[in-house]
Amino acid sequence: MQTPPSHEPEKKSPIFGTSIGDLGVVVIALLCTITLLMILFSPSPFQKLERAQAQQEKERVLKEQAERQRKIDEAVATGEVSVGITPHKH
Repeated sequence: MQTPPSHEPEKKSPIFGTSIGDLGVVVIALLCTITLLMILFSPSPFQKLERAQAQQEKERVLKEQAERQRKIDEAVATGEVSVGITPHKH
């Protein structure tokens, strides 16, 4: 029995026997998965901001300590400050 011309069997794509639409769905799902993984494993912008703020705070503290030590050294060098040793009372 021959099939009528209007009922020809559907031709499959040579790529794994699937149609182009099915391959499109697989490609879109793959892209969504890759995007999700990139979002999950990339560092947060807020973490970058917090690290930068912590670094600035450390630099500020170090600068203040260096300035304080410089003032102490200047005062000791000019003789304005004398260091005395007293016995410690128990």
